[in-house]
Amino acid sequence: METQTVTKPVGEMSVDELRAYLKEKEADEKRIEAQRKEAYHKDKEKFLENTISIYKEYQKHLIELKQDVITHAENFNRLKYELEGKEVKDAKSFELKNERVKIIVESQERFDFTDEAIVHINAVKEIFKDKFEARNKGFYSLLDSILMKNTRGEYDAKLLTKARRKAREIGDEELIERLDKLNDCLVVTGSVKYVRVYRKDERNQWKDVTLNFSSL
Repeated sequence: METQTVTKPVGEMSVDELRAYLKEKEADEKRIEAQRKEAYHKDKEKFLENTISIYKEYQKHLIELKQDVITHAENFNRLKYELEGKEVKDAKSFELKNERVKIIVESQERFDFTDEAIVHINAVKEIFKDKFEARNKGFYSLLDSILMKNTRGEYDAKLLTKARRKAREIGDEELIERLDKLNDCLVVTGSVKYVRVYRKDERNQWKDVTLNFSSL
């Protein structure tokens, strides 16, 4: 409802006229506020949908780019051996480069733990608890998190390797035995290929050309 045109100054209005005027004014303000909120929600929804659409499109192109680069790099890697009459060297990684550009393709295995792993994980935690909790509970918790857990709070094969190496450095036989048994519970679930591209900078050093959004 639109505010009626004021035909006389507010100071000359009667009490009833002033109340009616203020009521209309309040209604207008609420209407404007509701319109602003409606416009905000519409614009926000449009922004969110446009953003996810663009991200998905770029993600699709990046996936295609990664696969295309890996395919071509593997082909050139195979050809460099064939041209020399050699069998392709079986390796987890290889590189192609010239004076300005270097490409590294790497295959990494994916690991997971068997169901029995929890037995040995709990045993390792008990060792940590017996040795360190009474001295410092915070340090005990820190040991558990940094030695074996990744940023998602999951027990990680790479960190397990680090923990086994550290256990051998300190010579704790009980801990070594438990970590070895835990390592035996690791199974390969697949593999994934990565590709990294480098360029020479003005100081003649290799610099990673990152596509990681957080690094841009």
